[in-house]
Amino acid sequence: MSTELWELSSKEYINALESGEFSDIELLVGEESNAKVFKAHSVILKIRSPYFRTALSNDWLKKEKNVIKFQKPNISVEIFEIILKYIYSSVIELSHNDIKTNIAILIAADELCLNDLCIYIEEYLLGNDNKSLLKQNFVLIQDVATRFTQFCKLVKFYKINIQQDPSLIFKADDFVTIKQEILLDILVKNNHSVKPIEIWDKLMAWSIAQSNELPSDITKWTHKEVSIFGKVIKLFIPHINFKEISPVDFVQKVKPFKNSFEMGFYVQILEHYSFNDNDSKTIDSKIINSDQAFLIGSAIKITKQGKYNSTYNFKLLVRGSRNGFEVVIFHSLCDVVNEKQAIYVSNSYGPEFGNNKADLRLLYTYKKGQCFKNSYENLIRKNEGEFEIEDYEVFQVIERST
Repeated sequence: MSTELWELSSKEYINALESGEFSDIELLVGEESNAKVFKAHSVILKIRSPYFRTALSNDWLKKEKNVIKFQKPNISVEIFEIILKYIYSSVIELSHNDIKTNIAILIAADELCLNDLCIYIEEYLLGNDNKSLLKQNFVLIQDVATRFTQFCKLVKFYKINIQQDPSLIFKADDFVTIKQEILLDILVKNNHSVKPIEIWDKLMAWSIAQSNELPSDITKWTHKEVSIFGKVIKLFIPHINFKEISPVDFVQKVKPFKNSFEMGFYVQILEHYSFNDNDSKTIDSKIINSDQAFLIGSAIKITKQGKYNSTYNFKLLVRGSRNGFEVVIFHSLCDVVNEKQAIYVSNSYGPEFGNNKADLRLLYTYKKGQCFKNSYENLIRKNEGEFEIEDYEVFQVIERST
């Protein structure tokens, strides 16, 4: 019987709230276009909330025609309406809300000094049915646990779980909402188990969420957008161990955005993949640069599955401008005993690419070459036929395991 009477009484209070009858206070809640005026009864607010008991006791309160005008811009309309109904009825249904809404109610209830409601919400959030949802929104939980230490149970939940699995932040559905300084601190401390390529993927998604100028389809990024991406992730780059990223992943996922890196740092990465780590020399070439040598080394690694820990030295065997262009010079410096280890070489020419009628080869004629479409799907050069040669180089690629 007492329960029925309470429900009836509660309904009457809600009716008074919704009708605005006998109200003596207007609360302007929210900001600008998202604001709303709630008519309420100051005596009920004072009885139920210590915050309102203090705030509405000031003599300097603004009144118009005996109606108190009170502003609360830092609580959203949606959240305040839920709490206001709770104040009038002592009833709240959290199961209808998502985690973010219930967290927002908890924070607002704490500000309004509704301690019993805070305890109830914390216990609800930490129920067995909700713990997986908390982990899915772990960035939000981290933020709340850091800023509101008074929520002792949530703080304890956060500390226990982050110690057990530091990678929870990266696994969270709301990862892209993490603050820059928090993410940087995690990467600097490096106490997580997330693979570098996974961190790179997460940074891509995070950067898109941070900037309105970055399209979600990264394959359509222009040079300008890659540059913007570089500025967004600049602080994080030194704390990613690119040496632990496989050549395949690096070529496919990182290299397309090489303009995001400072050139010196990017060259260091290339040298790891393409050269002996103990050899600080760059490639001895007047034709290709370290970046292009990296592509060659990476292509070799890709064809040798399972040998991603290999590095390569490029040993210059012959350079036309240094050694001459005669075929005999090429053969004297470049011929190997095992023909399977060399590009095909005829007695009359220098190196050849392709079978029979070669797709690309040097002629015995001084500083000349030929290009035809034969073994390959496309021409190696833009134009078919003979062409002039300014210089050429031949390297021996030497594999050295780290």
